Amino acid sequence: MEPDASRRLQQRRLGLYHVSEDFSESTDLADQYPEKLEELKELFDQEAWANKVYPLYDDMLARLSGTNKILFGDQKDFVYFAPGAFRIAEKASAPVKNRSHRIETTLELNGGEEGVIVACGGMTGGYSMYVKDGKLHFDYNFLDGVYYHLESQPLPKGTVDVKFNFILTHPFGGTGELYVNGEKVDETDMPKMHISTYSLAETFDIGRDTGTQVDPSYEGGPFKYTGVLDRVFITLTDD
Repeated sequence: MEPDASRRLQQRRLGLYHVSEDFSESTDLADQYPEKLEELKELFDQEAWANKVYPLYDDMLARLSGTNKILFGDQKDFVYFAPGAFRIAEKASAPVKNRSHRIETTLELNGGEEGVIVACGGMTGGYSMYVKDGKLHFDYNFLDGVYYHLESQPLPKGTVDVKFNFILTHPFGGTGELYVNGEKVDETDMPKMHISTYSLAETFDIGRDTGTQVDPSYEGGPFKYTGVLDRVFITLTDD
């Protein structure tokens, strides 16, 4: 048990009730059976910590950051298909925070396509890869005021591979790279990034950006991708 949480538990006045005989919990038996109370407190500690639901542990950021480990373990490869993969809870999406990673897909371009390829979060923070004005963009919104933006030259027609690559260089910060057909077309420093949730209400989406928009350049709608989008790959590339 965490020391601070343990002390808080010991300082609290806890009751002990025989609920099979006293369903309304009118008679506190804590003073009568102190050994049983201590036994149950110890069992409570073990089970609450094991299942990450300890209610007296108030480090919210630590608890939230552990959610992805519970969901995904050591998984590093994620594939999301379109249409259909949208309005996914942020915590159920690929855990890219504070991890080196890449996001990539293959597009068939005839000219004129636009819209979001993948987005997570919203106006309070998040990331979005999208096509606009014939160019590939990647925007990272840090706390609705600081934006790290990458942009390509006009995209060619035909089969086009697009990729965002993030290299973690220090805790919650690093370098972002944008690639088109294997060639690096832009790079930017991303010194400060989110350490926890982008938003409690926004989601992870493929082929659109539901809720509020990550990048204000397309705000006002989900900015659905108008071309053919099959699948998006997200890979955690750190060790």
